[in-house]
Amino acid sequence: MLINDYHSKREAEAEADRHRSLEEASLTGPGLSEGEVEQASQQLEGREAASHLADEDTVKLQSMAAARAVEQRASEEARAAIERAAATWSSLLRAGPAPVAFPAAAPDSAGQPGTQSLEQESRSQKGKEEARKAALSEAETLPLASASPAKSVLASPLAEAETLPLATPNLATAPAEPGLAQLATPLQPGQLAEPEPEKQSSREGARPTAPARRRLGLRPPQWPRRLWKQARHGTGRQRLKALVLLAILLLGVSLPIVGGLVVGLQAYLTYSTLRGQASAGVEHLLALKSIFNGVKSHPSSFFEASKLNQAAQELQQARQSFSEARDTIDHSALIHTLISLLPQYQVQVNSARAAAQIGADVSLIGLKLIPAARSLAPHFQGPLLSDSNKPLVTQDMLDLLSRTIDDIMPSLRDIEAQSQNLSLEALPLSSSQRQQVQQLLQVLPMLRQSLAQARELLGAAGWLLGVDKPRTYLVQTMDRSELRPAGGFTGQYGELTINAGRIAPFSLRDISFVEYTSGSPTLGQLAPEPYRSWWPFANWGLRDSNLSADFPTSGQLAIQAYQREVGRHVDGIIALTPFFIEHVLQVIGPITVPGYNETITAQNLEDRLHFYQLDSEGVRKQQIVQHVDDSGQARKLFTSRLAQTLLDRVRHAPPDEILAIAHEALYDLKTKDIEIYVTDPRVEQLLIQYGYGGQIDRSTSHDGLFIVQANLNATKASQYVRTLIHDVVTLDASGGATHYLQLRLAYTDTGPVYGYDTYRDYVRIYVPPNSKLLSGDGFDSGTPLCGGPLPACNATVVYPHDELMCPPGQYQPGAASPTLSDENPGDWHPLDSVGPPTNTVSDIAGRAMFGGWVVVPKNCTITVTLSWYVPPLNKGHYALLVQRQAGTYPELDVTILPPDPCSQLGLAGTHVDTLMSSDLLVSPRSLASGGSQGHGQAAASQSSCYPRLGV
Repeated sequence: MLINDYHSKREAEAEADRHRSLEEASLTGPGLSEGEVEQASQQLEGREAASHLADEDTVKLQSMAAARAVEQRASEEARAAIERAAATWSSLLRAGPAPVAFPAAAPDSAGQPGTQSLEQESRSQKGKEEARKAALSEAETLPLASASPAKSVLASPLAEAETLPLATPNLATAPAEPGLAQLATPLQPGQLAEPEPEKQSSREGARPTAPARRRLGLRPPQWPRRLWKQARHGTGRQRLKALVLLAILLLGVSLPIVGGLVVGLQAYLTYSTLRGQASAGVEHLLALKSIFNGVKSHPSSFFEASKLNQAAQELQQARQSFSEARDTIDHSALIHTLISLLPQYQVQVNSARAAAQIGADVSLIGLKLIPAARSLAPHFQGPLLSDSNKPLVTQDMLDLLSRTIDDIMPSLRDIEAQSQNLSLEALPLSSSQRQQVQQLLQVLPMLRQSLAQARELLGAAGWLLGVDKPRTYLVQTMDRSELRPAGGFTGQYGELTINAGRIAPFSLRDISFVEYTSGSPTLGQLAPEPYRSWWPFANWGLRDSNLSADFPTSGQLAIQAYQREVGRHVDGIIALTPFFIEHVLQVIGPITVPGYNETITAQNLEDRLHFYQLDSEGVRKQQIVQHVDDSGQARKLFTSRLAQTLLDRVRHAPPDEILAIAHEALYDLKTKDIEIYVTDPRVEQLLIQYGYGGQIDRSTSHDGLFIVQANLNATKASQYVRTLIHDVVTLDASGGATHYLQLRLAYTDTGPVYGYDTYRDYVRIYVPPNSKLLSGDGFDSGTPLCGGPLPACNATVVYPHDELMCPPGQYQPGAASPTLSDENPGDWHPLDSVGPPTNTVSDIAGRAMFGGWVVVPKNCTITVTLSWYVPPLNKGHYALLVQRQAGTYPELDVTILPPDPCSQLGLAGTHVDTLMSSDLLVSPRSLASGGSQGHGQAAASQSSCYPRLGV
């Protein structure tokens, strides 16, 4: 609709312009001479000829040149007529797309003569030719519109003609409009009015602006086409100039395109090269997985010569591929140019370079491990621990391992350094691959620390394995069902000799044959001074040397007692809980004890040991099988034969099982199910330094808690007692910690206890030095309350705060084993009142201690509460180390609450609820530091703190 209105408006304007032009021509026509009319006709023909030679882009320029040529050679009257003709032409063009042409001059309607003489025709033709040449010449040199932009774009018809659309209609074939014939009408001198000032000024009018050109439908100039036509149809210098300009144009257009194509091709080739090199390196590393497939289940297959040779080839090729990728990145000019022009790609390039270097480092580590594995391979054939004259471990082997670790440590450090420049998001990895790489990178620090520890422990390992000379160790088995501070009651012992890594035959003996005799060296022996105040039994000896949860202390006591009682020197002591023996059985499988038709597994080990040691039926069977009349001597014969069979099976086990047992042993050293103490100070210090010594933590840089129990009532009831630890720690603004501890012992008799029913437990709680006791309850006070020789206890409630909860009528503690302080052995004991701890003198240097007796009748539960304050240890950071007693699996619930608001220390609250299998460090997370906080910020931080829980 708008387009139709626009065309209608243009047609109306064109019609008005035609009428005005005809009227002016009729008024001024009689005053013109025949020559002037002829001259005007020649000018029109010149413009027509110019339009035939010009293309669509130059028509307007040629028309302007023709108009200005007429103005220069004609009078002011002819110039005005040409101007009116241009205005008429512009109006017609605005009216629509109909082609318009300027016809040749025709006889006017005013009666001018229709014939000319030959001379006049010749002059007319000559004038036309001159006009055409002049128009062409001026059109070639006519400057573009250069008028001041302040002038109106359409200030005059001539200016409007200069700004017509470039797609101008073909004037040569346009039909003539009737009104244009009036251009040839003769004009009278003086009758032509002076042009208006606006029209004069518009002759030099400016070209329209870009928005105006878009509104008028203008197109960009077509000068490239004009140059092409001049190059094809021009002559002489004009054609040469056109060819040179076209050549420059082509070069200007083609050079960037060709350059871009070349750069793109180089970039593609560089990318393809890098991708191929990286992919080849990864494929070679992945080939190692197929080469060593099954090594996890059969570790000794790692040392097969064929696999090591294949692995060496793959590692060498992988290293070469990764090194080539790294060198390509380092020396590629294209990559450096790309980074300088596009810095945002710096991360991708750095990540690719770091990944290539990491791949090269991993390959190099593998290449350095291969020679060591080849040297060790002959030693991992056949049984490793059997009796043989050939050493299993030599000093040369240890030196080789030391050198290998030293060689690979720089590569591991470089991998850690390169990982800092590695952005996994910038690499072409899937999410699963990215996660796997991230996990491997997180393991690197732990791997490096483990190798550093192994490097330092190699010397200690040589000493322990008897590389320089045979070592003899006292071995004690600990019965966790009769819990003692270091793990359990030690009723059996033996000597283990290791020479160059090989184990000599071994057997266990009953300690009763040493200490329960008429001339026992333990008669009248009292416990060492730090434990004498609470140790209840007489004739202290090796069986009771397990007094301290600090195993170096208990180990020294045991070696001293063994040398005094047996008269033999040993190089150290090894204590084992049943858990380690169960782990060995899980590796080698069930074993059958000769003569007893008894199969022992990891699941029935403790039950069968107790059956043969404590049950009368089991004791009788031992007497029959091993032909022993004395029941006391027969009581532990099954245990001795089981140990002998088990060790013989281990000594002849294949290398895969030996390596698996060694792995379990390292884990059990951390959990204190294997505890070692040696007499060599340097080796012992290394064991303590790396957490293999079973020692009590004495650090003053963090808070600590260690609960130690000792079952001292000659009963195997510990296996039926659950230990629950609930500790709420409230921090103050200075970093001090107030503990509120609940220790709950739940005794549920579900099997034979082989002794007294009541569980009499001496509990010691070790905390940091300078800790201040605030309150306590649940410890036996020694003051009789009810039961025994006193009136019976209440059937439902005994203590005011329900410290002891029993089934109705079962609050009677019953009898106890004879003790030094028991005046009436064998009588039933009363139930004493409870209160705070009765012992606050620590037996461990560097630790405070709160302790006392805790008495739990069968099927009852007692709750011991204790509160103490720990002064600030490490201002700005708080951590709590909770240690696990060997032979126990306590249930731990710890809550750490920061001060209110928690922004005072910058710590958030923490809650841990777990079953302890090893020592546990509880450390609250740090809040983001933000300087001084306003009320709103403090409230926001407080909302992220752990909520305060009720106890």
